[in-house]
Amino acid sequence: MAFRDTLDITVQGGKGGDGGLSFMRLKYVPKGGPDGGHGGNGGSIFLEAITDVTSLDRLVDNRGYKAGTGGQGEGRNKAGANGEDLTINVPIGTMAYDRDTGELVADLTEVGQRVIVVQGGLGGRGNSSFANSKRQAPRFNELGTPGEKRKLRLELRMIADVGLVGYPNAGKSSLLAALSNAKPEIASYPFTTLSPNLGVVEKDLERFTLADIPGIIEDAHKGKGLGLDFLRHISRTRLLIYVLDISEEPVETLESLQHELREYDPKLLELPALIALNKIDLAEEHDIDEASKDLTKFGLPIVAISAQENLNTEELKSTLFAMLPARPRLEPQQSTKEITADPIRVEHVDERWIVRGKELEDIVARFDAKNPEAVSYLQHHFASLGINKRLKRAGAKDGDEVQIGLAVFDYFDEEKEQQRKREEAEEAEN
Repeated sequence: MAFRDTLDITVQGGKGGDGGLSFMRLKYVPKGGPDGGHGGNGGSIFLEAITDVTSLDRLVDNRGYKAGTGGQGEGRNKAGANGEDLTINVPIGTMAYDRDTGELVADLTEVGQRVIVVQGGLGGRGNSSFANSKRQAPRFNELGTPGEKRKLRLELRMIADVGLVGYPNAGKSSLLAALSNAKPEIASYPFTTLSPNLGVVEKDLERFTLADIPGIIEDAHKGKGLGLDFLRHISRTRLLIYVLDISEEPVETLESLQHELREYDPKLLELPALIALNKIDLAEEHDIDEASKDLTKFGLPIVAISAQENLNTEELKSTLFAMLPARPRLEPQQSTKEITADPIRVEHVDERWIVRGKELEDIVARFDAKNPEAVSYLQHHFASLGINKRLKRAGAKDGDEVQIGLAVFDYFDEEKEQQRKREEAEEAEN
């Protein structure tokens, strides 16, 4: 199966269970009070980082993921079970973006790191929660809310200590094989490496990971060829090795490589780096000396090698261990999500009043708008939030239709009704 470093998936949290609608029925208590329990919360979905770099491949056949649904509340105040959470294993170095908003949802930089990407819905309250001195036998319950749903793009950015930078056919795969335990595919034609290869380089008790990544081409920073794939994967390395073919104008080649890195992210040029002048087995001694002298203007250490013939590869390995900076704690990138207020708004559209506001709409969605008792409860709740006053100030009249979310109610002027009742009481006293 081909290596994958990007993948689009859809994730959805489980729906919360509805609250129970039940009344106690015992032999000696034929008309017991309400005893509906709460619904269980829906399951959430997590991404968890593991060491297997090919683990995105195994997700290809299943692009949709849904967590478990919460159980419904039952009688005797028995709560429903929570829905089962779902964990999706992804390679360390994976970043997850919301495809609709571009928000960075998760950045997994350590093995075992676990990030929630969608929350499960909340369980609804059972009818026992709505009982009070005036409402002793509520015949309504609260519905569970849907779980969050997101379309995610997963992008893998390899977390290797050292990255090999070079044009196709520069000998990067051969160098990886010579320095490490990796066995990459090697052939004498461009673009042999179409996916990252990782190897472990060891010396005494020290070790580091080395990545050979798809070859860069001119204008890679513009997304041409495999360019963006390559550049994304070297963004987190600690040290770069510029692998240059001695027979292919090494000075011009290095200038071109650094240009591509600079255009993609100038910080890449701030990383420690060295030059591996490769294929010296095919060059004359004076050509090696001349090329090495010309490359000194870049101010980087130079090691002339032949990866194919294992010439000077041990010297290169020692230089790498000496140059490799200490491993910093890799901090995840911060989420780009902005928290914005969502105030309640009243609009008049097509002879209907529409009240907007996500929190208010979410509350309404949790009740059956066809249940008169539930509607009565909501209307009292609207009054406590000042919705009735807002509608009255906007010009609403008794009997006008009011829409909140998907539910439609009749507007009722409570202040006017209370005034009418006071006047009737005064007339009765007189």
